[in-house]
Order: sequence, then structure tokens, then C-alpha cells
Amino acid sequence: MKTIKIYSMKKQYCSIATLVIFMTGIAHSQTVFKLDSIYQYEWDNIMMEWNHNTSDYYTYDNGGTKETNLLRQNLNLGVWENFYQFNKDYNGINDLTENIQQVWDNTGMIWNDASRDTYSYNAEDLNDTFTYAIWSGGSWLNFNQNLYTYDVLGNEIENIAKELNFATMMLDNKMRLTNMYTGLVRNYEIEEQWIVNIWQNNEKTDFSYNGNGDLDLVEIRGWQTMSMDWSAPFQQTILTYNTDDLVEETVEQLFGSGMWNNSARGLYTYASLNLTDITGQEWNSGTMVWDNSFRQLRTYDVDDNETELIFQTWDVLGGVWENILKQEKYWSPEETLGVSYVALADNLKIYPNPVSHSVNINFKNPTESVTVLRLYDMNGKLLVHQKIDMGSTHVEIPMVAVAHGMLMMHLENKDGKRIYKVIKK
Repeated sequence: MKTIKIYSMKKQYCSIATLVIFMTGIAHSQTVFKLDSIYQYEWDNIMMEWNHNTSDYYTYDNGGTKETNLLRQNLNLGVWENFYQFNKDYNGINDLTENIQQVWDNTGMIWNDASRDTYSYNAEDLNDTFTYAIWSGGSWLNFNQNLYTYDVLGNEIENIAKELNFATMMLDNKMRLTNMYTGLVRNYEIEEQWIVNIWQNNEKTDFSYNGNGDLDLVEIRGWQTMSMDWSAPFQQTILTYNTDDLVEETVEQLFGSGMWNNSARGLYTYASLNLTDITGQEWNSGTMVWDNSFRQLRTYDVDDNETELIFQTWDVLGGVWENILKQEKYWSPEETLGVSYVALADNLKIYPNPVSHSVNINFKNPTESVTVLRLYDMNGKLLVHQKIDMGSTHVEIPMVAVAHGMLMMHLENKDGKRIYKVIKK
């Protein structure tokens, strides 16, 4: 049985690294920022200070907004040394196609290949294959693979995970996840294991929603081989939301002795819709209260870029939070991009906004390249994924099945990306 830590299983939050402008009618362009570097610090309990020991540097080729190289360096005896790097390639519409990790050889002073991620996409620009390979014996050896299938709305309905069988040196089935949707709403997920050359049920996760369409209950059931049906839930997670429709609390409970028992809790705090505090707690069955476990503190600049992330753990004896790790993030505006990108940003109209039934996008001039539209809620959940063909002047997106609240619309072509706020009423 899998354990879901509710302070990490919550709806995935979208780390919005851009300045966005609230729109009431026409969509105006806004500055998009790119991450330049991350400095990482460890807390010294003796000196009571932060020590800078790791740095990540991002490189963007061709004026794009997606990094083509990520370099990590570590501080060793006062000298910064290479540790590893990722080299990334993209296709013509800015989808990641290859990500190669290399590790630094201090003796030979060269980079050596270590692992490779490759991605392929279907005709709708949805990732349908992911392959992880390791460098072995002078060539790439495929180690894991995931095959994804989607319905006509772009919902992922199947994920088959394969892993290397060292006896046959082939990729064998390992696990399969099957999802059932009503429109864009996921109803349940079934996990199966590949055993004796057939798929066998293992667990089922049911998803329930409140009146606003927000996920508010996750229930996990196990497969009963004797009765050949699903058990009653043995684990559940309850989610509650604030007035901005953002998750403010998640409570994980386990069923035992005929009742639901608290296990773990996550508390989430926001400022200007930015997630600023995640506090994880564990249930103390002896004292019957929640005990602090860990905390993440996030700071943002005026452009809503996350500039600092601090990890802390709870000192039970001292009754205080103790620093563990800190990240400082540095951003800069993107470089000037090509004509088609500027046209995408400035020469379009999104209406109506707020929207109830459908939202329209009118392009002043036909799009000069394939454009990908992705619509997210403020918790980072992908609601709509659609490819806009080259030469398009108008697109209509149905919104009836989309929950109420603030949404983030991403429009991306081969040259970069723009993000707009849309309100679903």
C-alpha cells in the first residue's frame, strides 16, 4: 500500500515565474522572467549562520525562456568545483525532447555522460513517451519507460510504466495507472501491477469534489483477491480551501479499529495568491494534538517571482523551528524575441473575461507558427491543453466544465511563452 503524505500530495502548485496582469477585456503583454541562478545554503548550528555551498546556473540559448543548460557547482575547501550539468534540447514548438545529465570528472577534467531523459509527443503535442536511460559501456541503456495515452479532451487516461529486465535486457511491464474522467473531472485512478504476465489490480483512488468543483476528498482502496472487489477505503485525505479557492489545509487519515484516525496534516498560507508557508504536522495519538514536523517559508519579489525558500524542522525539545536549508533565486527579464512571438503577445484579444461558458481568443494577424494553449487553475492543475494551428485567427475554448476561480492561460510557440489571467465565474 502506498502512503500519501498530504503536505506533498495536495494539488500541485504552479510556481508562476512571471509577472501577470489582471485582465478585464483585452489581454496585454507582460514581462516574462527567467531563472538565472539558485544559491543554496546550509545552516551551521554552531556558528548560527548560513553557509553558501552550492550554486545552480541556468543558460538560455537563442533568446528562449526555457533553460538549455543547468550547471551545479559545489564549494570544496574554498574553491567552486563543477558537480553535474543538464543539457536540454527542444523541438520546434518548445517542447523538451532530450535532457542529458553529465557528471564532472575532477581527475580527467571532463564531463562524462550519466543519464538521459527523452520525450516524444503525439499529434496533439501531448507527451506520449518518456524514456530514462543510463550511460553504460559506451552506449545508452534504457532503464525505465512510461507510455501515456489520452482521451479526446487531452486527459491522461493510461500510464504504463516499464523497467529493465536484466535477464532479458528488455523493458518489461511494471505498473499501469488508468484514469476515468467525466469531461475534465477525474473520478478515479486504478493502479495495477504486472504479475505473471497479466495486469492485476492493486489500488484504487477515488476523487470527490465540492460545489465549486474543487477536489476535497481522496480515498484509497485495496484490491481483495478473495472477493474480487475493492475494499472500503483504508486511507483518505480531506482538503479544505480559503476564499480564494486555494488549498489551506489537508488532513490524512488512516482507518483502523472501526474509525478514521488522524495521521498527518498540511497547512498552507498565502500572500497575494502566492504560497508563502507550508507547515507539515504529525498526529500525536498520546497527547491527541498535532505536532509540528517541518516547514517551508517562501518569499517573492514585486513581480511574483519566488526569491527565497527556507526549509525548517521542528525541534521538539526546544519547541522552536530550526533552519536546515535555504535557496536564494535570482531572476531577470527575458531577452527580446522574434516577430512571431511579439505578435502573439501584443496582437490578441481574450474575451469575455470574466467568462462563464466559453472564452475566445482573436489574433489580429494569423499565427506564424504552431501555438500551444494550456489553462491551469491557481493550484497548478492542468485543465485544458490545445494546439492552435499555424495561420489561426480565432480559437474558442469551452469553459462550462471548468471550476470557478482565477485561471492562468499559457500561450506558447517556438519562440517563447506569455501568460494571462482569466476569471471563470
